[in-house]
Formats: sequence, structure tokens, C-alpha cells
Amino acid sequence: MNDSTNPSQDHEAHSADSNARGLPRPPLNPPDSRTNGALPTHEAESTALPLELPPQVDRSIFDNSSDNLLRLELPQDDRSLLERSGNLLATSAIEAEPLPLDHAEVAASPPPPSPPATLHRLIRTIAGFIILFLTLRLLALEPFGVPTGSMAPTLIGNHREGPCPRCGHLVRIGDPGPGDRGGVFEDAHCPNCSQAKIDLSASRDISGDRLLVDKNIFNLRNPRRWEVAVFRCPVDDSKPYVKRVVGLPGEEITIQDGDVYANGELLRKGLAEVRETRLPFFDLSYAPPQTWAKRWLVEPPNEDPRLPLPQPAVAPESRTVDASILHDGAVHLDASSPEKTIALTYRHTNVNEGDRETEVRAWNSYNGPPRRASRTQPVRDFALTCDVQVISGDDGLFSCRLYDGADSVTLDLTVGAKPPGLASLMREKHGGLASIRDRGLLPGQTYHLEFSFFDRRVAVALNGRPLFEPIDLPPVSKRDDVRRPLQLGARACNVIVKNLKLYHDIPYTHGGQTDITSWKLGPREYFVLGDNTSNSQDSREWRSQDADPKTGQHEPRPGVPEGAFLGKPFFIHQPLRLGRTTIGGQEREFQTLDWSRLRWLH
Repeated sequence: MNDSTNPSQDHEAHSADSNARGLPRPPLNPPDSRTNGALPTHEAESTALPLELPPQVDRSIFDNSSDNLLRLELPQDDRSLLERSGNLLATSAIEAEPLPLDHAEVAASPPPPSPPATLHRLIRTIAGFIILFLTLRLLALEPFGVPTGSMAPTLIGNHREGPCPRCGHLVRIGDPGPGDRGGVFEDAHCPNCSQAKIDLSASRDISGDRLLVDKNIFNLRNPRRWEVAVFRCPVDDSKPYVKRVVGLPGEEITIQDGDVYANGELLRKGLAEVRETRLPFFDLSYAPPQTWAKRWLVEPPNEDPRLPLPQPAVAPESRTVDASILHDGAVHLDASSPEKTIALTYRHTNVNEGDRETEVRAWNSYNGPPRRASRTQPVRDFALTCDVQVISGDDGLFSCRLYDGADSVTLDLTVGAKPPGLASLMREKHGGLASIRDRGLLPGQTYHLEFSFFDRRVAVALNGRPLFEPIDLPPVSKRDDVRRPLQLGARACNVIVKNLKLYHDIPYTHGGQTDITSWKLGPREYFVLGDNTSNSQDSREWRSQDADPKTGQHEPRPGVPEGAFLGKPFFIHQPLRLGRTTIGGQEREFQTLDWSRLRWLH
């Protein structure tokens, strides 16, 4: 018998014998292709490793083993695996399971992080956020608080609020300051139903909005018309001011009939600015106990197959709506018959005076009780928002019309599943303004509609997206007071109009200056106005602190220098409202975030 045994055969024999006795088998290294399948010479060098057996293992199963040692002949490289793994037979050999025959691996799980390491990681994360915040605040962003209401309702200052006891609408009134309260909180008025004597004296004070301001944007570009800006006032640099930019350098600004003109040209707002500046005066969802029935008139459709004329001649008392049309906080226009048409007109009334019809006048309830009608300004620019739920319809039509005291503009939307749908705008007595196909209303769907007629500009959006490019009508010198700004109509369809709200534009005034109607700006100056036009110190009223030596008058200083701008507010990050909770059987009030007003600014 030949004593020289093939090293690879010897290794395989030991491995097979070990596997037969239920012991773990060392891993086999794959053959090297450079040696034609034979293991490299250095891997064939075997070494005997002493392994101590547990006492519970029967030693008789091992041939020629009279002690507690088992000698395994392993290649040199495979021995390192056992040296790293420690005593593989520290547990019972009977419970040990054989490893797979090819490429057994030892899975090493990383130990869980120790509590000090987790704490250090948390501290590093917090420190990183603090450093990032401080860097952004130093270089790019800065929070500003709004203490006053000169920009209400776009930006709310310190105030109090509570529900109207008659219709449930939110009543909000600004804080006039520490020395000037004078019972203003005892006589709040509802902007929706005109309920008077709402006592908010026991309500909690609520802090004004907090804004995030981009400090660098005006280093990259100049201020733009209609955007909100923070700046240092040219006549009072003790604190920053926040207003809306209206006039640009070199322009001559004029305010007439509530509108603003630059060099004789009417300034018009886009849809984004309309959404920020519109003031609500009617909300269908909040009705007084007597309901809103007397504010809606059913019109005979004889003269117009879609909608009635803007000022119907028939006495309104006999044509108010009933419960079949106005119920559940919505207007139900059921004109399902092919030839049936329903047309409604909204008329503005004073609930406190027996629903007497009256013109719509400017009044910001944030400032307290309304002034006498002779001291308030009529408004003629209106906007509508609502949700239109289409119940049924085939070749039908839904229409709405806005009137600004000079012109009526009608929006027609076809209703039905038959393509193509059609949306069109028409100026009454003048013809069509615009139309677009594939924009009709489909049965079973609900659409959010925005329709505005501000500054003689018509804008329409459906589900937040504009339907047409803004359409500008020429300015007019004379417009009538408006008592009936809105009409709705439906033909051959069944629609429900919900969440209907009416708004009017900001009626800009001359402020406290009755002797000034226009202001001239320098080459690097801007004209700014507050959205709360009747309660704002802005470019209309600023005058130089030193009197002119010749005239003795303090000359107007309407312009904000270009270098005085500090930044642009772009996000209301902390609008607050009043929250209530019950603790220990007692109701407690607290300030909490008003999620409905958390928004980006244009």
C-alpha cells in the first residue's frame, strides 16, 4: 500500500467522516482554475487543532480516541475560520446542526448601539438643525410678527374672536392698542349677518400672524406690483412695516372710485392677488334662524333663456325662494326637464332692518362697528366662489353672472356627458368675450368654481386652474351702486351649489388726506398701501417731519426708497386661533395653530 496520500483526497475523507457524525463541516474553498481543479499547495498543508469536547458527548463514537480531544486535519486557511470562531463545540454536539455542504459562513450581527452612542447621535442631530436654522436666519430668512391689522384680512394682527350668536360665522376684531380699547370688544359686529353688540370682552387675546421673510430677494430683483413687502418706513424707522406694493418708480398714483391708477392707467389684479385681497360679505353656509330666503329671488326666464336681466322690474316680495330651492345650506337648481329653466338673483339686504334691500358698501369688521352709510364707500367689484355638484344633465347649461354697476359678465358651462363640453364668457349687450372647448361639467362630479370681476378684469378658475386668460374691459367714469351683484341659472340639468361665498374688492380711499388725490414718485421710490384701507398708515398719509420753510406745510413723502426694503414675506407659518378644552370639568381657552390659514403668500 502506497503511504503517499493525495492531500485533496485526505481533506475530503475527513470532511465526509465529520459530516457523518453530525459535526459541523469546515468550508471548502472552490478549486482554482489555474491548477486544473486541484487545491493550491499552501491550502493542502493540514494542521491538527485540538478541540475540547463537552462532557455530555459520548467519546466512544470516535475511533482511536481515549481522551477528550478530537483531532481534525484541516487545511491551513480553513483553520483560521475555527480560530476566529472560538470553540465551535461549546454547546451540545447533539443539538448542533450541520452547516450546508457548500460555503458555510458565520453570520455576525453588529451589536446594538450603546445608550451613550445613541445620545451622542441625537445631540449631533439637534446641533445640526440649530446651526442650519441660525445660518438660514442670518443669511436668508427671518421671522416677523404682525401686531397690527393694517393688512387685515390678508395678515391678521393681535385680535380677539368668537362665533356670531345668530348665524355662527366667525367674528374677529382687532386689538386697538393698550390705551385705546374704549369698549370696542363689547360691540363687535358679524360681517355675514350684521348681528350687533357681540361681546368679546371676556375672550382671550390672540397674537398676530408670524411670517417668514426672504431677506435676499430684493438684492436680486426689484419689488413688484401687488406683492407684500417688509420695509423701513421713510418717516418712522423705529420698526419695520409690512404693506402691499402698488406704485412703481416714477409713476403718478391716483385713487378714484375705489380703484388705483398709475399714470392714468387702471391697475388690475391677477387671480392670485384677488385671492389674497377679496373681502367676504356673504356666506351661504352660515344662515340666521330666518334663513337666507329673502336674499334670493326667483326670476321669470321669459326675457332671457338663460338668466334674467340684471335689474328685474317685478316686485321682489312675491318671488323669494322657498325650501325646495334653498335648504341644507345650499342652492338646489333642479331644472331636469329639457325645457325647464331656473334663474335666481342675489339681492343684498339688511337683516337688522327687516331684510331691507340696500347697496353693498365697504366695511371691514376687523375694525369694529360699521360706520354710518354716509361715511362708507359703495363697492362695485365682486367675486364668487362655490362648489357645483352636478346631479344630472344631458345637453344642459349652468350659468352665473356678475354685475359691477356698469356691465354684466356671464359665465356659461355646458352640462352633459356628450363631448365636447364648452365654457364661454359673454359681456351682456356686447357679445362674446372668450370660449374654450372640453371644459364642460359632467354628471356625478363636483367642481370648485372661482369667478371674479375686479378692476374691470374678468377671471375664472375651475378646480384651481384658470379657464381663460384674464379679460380686461375698458374703464368707465361712472358706475351705479350695486344691490344685486350675482345671478345663477340652470337649464335642462340638476345642480347643487354649495359653500357659496360672495366677496368685494378693497375700495381704496384717500385715507385721512382730503386735499390730496394723486402722488408723484421719485425714480427709485415705491407707493405702498395696506389692505385694510380704512385703518392703515401708508403712502397716502406720510408727510415729512420738517415743515417747508416757505409754505410752513409738511410736504407729502409717499415713496419708500428702494434701499429701505428688508424682504418679502412668502409664508404665514404661525397663524393662531382660539382653542378650547375641558380640564377638571372647566372649559379653558388657549391659542393654537389655525391650519386653515397656514399658507404661502403670492
